[in-house]
Amino acid sequence: MGVCCSPAKQHLFIEGLIACMDSSMPLHLRHAALRAAHGAREQIASMDAIDDSTLRDMILTKLSPAILSVLCPHPGKTPANDDPNLFFNDDRDWCYLRLVFALARNSDWHPHLFRDRHIDRCISMIPQYCNSRYYEHPFFVAGILLQTTPEQTSVTSLDSVTEQQWWDVMRSAWGYHRSIDNTRYLKLLLVLVDGTKKYMQIASKSDLEELIKNVRQFVEKLERDIRRKRRLHEIGQEIQDSEQGEGVIAAAKELRTAASNMVESFGQ
Repeated sequence: MGVCCSPAKQHLFIEGLIACMDSSMPLHLRHAALRAAHGAREQIASMDAIDDSTLRDMILTKLSPAILSVLCPHPGKTPANDDPNLFFNDDRDWCYLRLVFALARNSDWHPHLFRDRHIDRCISMIPQYCNSRYYEHPFFVAGILLQTTPEQTSVTSLDSVTEQQWWDVMRSAWGYHRSIDNTRYLKLLLVLVDGTKKYMQIASKSDLEELIKNVRQFVEKLERDIRRKRRLHEIGQEIQDSEQGEGVIAAAKELRTAASNMVESFGQ
């Protein structure tokens, strides 16, 4: 679904995704369709740039619920451990979260993410993925929830997220260190710093110690990335990224100091 594709080919692509995601299709085909949607996530997310109103409507009214159906083919049922349609699947859910993360960056998508229960699905993943065994999944869960929180105008699914769940999301997200020097992530990281400060007030000493370690590694990785770009004399957008990166580093260091002070208070 590239910018060079004709409207007719874009229609065929989206129609093909929807057809392959249908619950009557074999599981491997449905997962392949989800991976294809993940590969085209930036174009799908930019629905406001799509001139064809019919295509926009198809994406919002048919593709959006079809995407969720790949994860929840039978709403209300909890599959047995030996069921091939497992409720959680690491690789499948990673594709799904990255796709929804991209959609959540566009505020025009937010009401549809709530309406089609994508936010509910992300919340249901918190107990499964927001722990020390995972690092990529929690980052994207955090990104989705933090980007949609400001859009709340009434009671929503996010009101059901407990303080402990928010903390689990915040602390687990800091284990993600890949591609963090990218503009699409740097803006989110500043929000993540604020969210972590807010919810770490309920943290245990061991949680704080893990947070301090992860934030330190995150800062070191981002500093290396910025130095590398400066050595390569990259210009334009990369300079802007470096400036934003410096701001994120300063904020993350403040967070680390605040967490360290809390750890010291446990011994007093």
